[in-house]
Amino acid sequence: MATSFHLYLRTDFQKKNGEYPIYLRITNNRKHKYISTGVSVKKKHWNPEAEEVRRNHDTYKTLNEMLELKISEARRVQTELRRNGHETAKAIRQRIKITQKADFFELGEQLLEELEANKKYYASKTLKVVLKKFEEFEGERSLPLKLIDGGYLEKFENHLRTEYGNSDSTINKNFEPIRKIIYRALKSHLMANDPFKEYEVPTRSRAKQKVKLTFEQIQDIEALKLEPCSWEWHVRNAFLFSFYSGGIRFGDICGLQWQNVKNGKLSYQMNKNEKPFSTELNEYQKDILNRYSGASDEYIFPFLNSHKDYSDPVELRRAISSNNVRVNGKKEEGAETGLKLIAKMAGIDENISFHVSRHSFAQYAVSEKGLDVYELMQTLRHSKIETTQSYLKSLNEELADKAMKKVF
Repeated sequence: MATSFHLYLRTDFQKKNGEYPIYLRITNNRKHKYISTGVSVKKKHWNPEAEEVRRNHDTYKTLNEMLELKISEARRVQTELRRNGHETAKAIRQRIKITQKADFFELGEQLLEELEANKKYYASKTLKVVLKKFEEFEGERSLPLKLIDGGYLEKFENHLRTEYGNSDSTINKNFEPIRKIIYRALKSHLMANDPFKEYEVPTRSRAKQKVKLTFEQIQDIEALKLEPCSWEWHVRNAFLFSFYSGGIRFGDICGLQWQNVKNGKLSYQMNKNEKPFSTELNEYQKDILNRYSGASDEYIFPFLNSHKDYSDPVELRRAISSNNVRVNGKKEEGAETGLKLIAKMAGIDENISFHVSRHSFAQYAVSEKGLDVYELMQTLRHSKIETTQSYLKSLNEELADKAMKKVF
């Protein structure tokens, strides 16, 4: 028997303000179930024949639109349950209640647990930041999914701009986990409509030109007379080792141990994507490793403490992040240290960070040694060709000039 939906005013229950709640009656196989619409009006404002709020109510249009949405939601649930052979008045009411109670933060926490279980720490860190921003925006850690529409997302975007000063790129990045949560809600039928169909996320701003050093500047850094075993001496060695190793990320540099060096090869598992990597040591790498020969520490570079337990990935990430800040050094306040001081000593007028070793390697490999995009992808250990292509986009105009000279 077909399911029917009707609205009625519950006159047996009067609220303190004199209004009566409007309920949705779900009928299937002569069985009825009732669910509140959340809308209430006085008797004089309700038209029982038309099942709508009368025009004599100040906000009759808005209230009738809300009631229409309730019926549309019920019909959507009915269609889904019918497809699965579970269409009953009780099942429809239960599913609607679940949808009404579905919370954005609950789904966010579920996604966070999965990301951490799969050791996707960067994605989980981004999600934590976004959930915190939502909590500050809402004033509590509760947000019913039914409240999220295009207008809500637009208000949240404005909040990110005014309260945090976020750029288009940062906002775009913040909305990535939001989109994942909404997709889960839609897939589980916890939301009737996709709010992203009526809201457009700001596109990423054009990427800034990445800082890259020439090979001559790399040699200038190598030629510096630094006090052996000083902080800058270790930082310089690690920076150069990264460059000569194809731009190893700082997190991987921190974790390199002597057991990773065997039979003239460097073998290790990358932190970012947990993929194994192995390569033959070149003379530049061997020279830097020889500076640490005879060291008793298990780590090659002294950024992590051999006596500490880093089995907790969160603790490991915290230690790496802290050391990365120290390695990059200070420039604006106090005495310059780390790479900021090294750049100044080498006469390099650039605000360099450790990741510059990776960009510099890519520049040198393509512009001076002629590596193509696939060769560069392998040396940078990218998982996707698109990531490598983004590196190539940031390289300077000299590459275009050299390419034209090859053609003509």
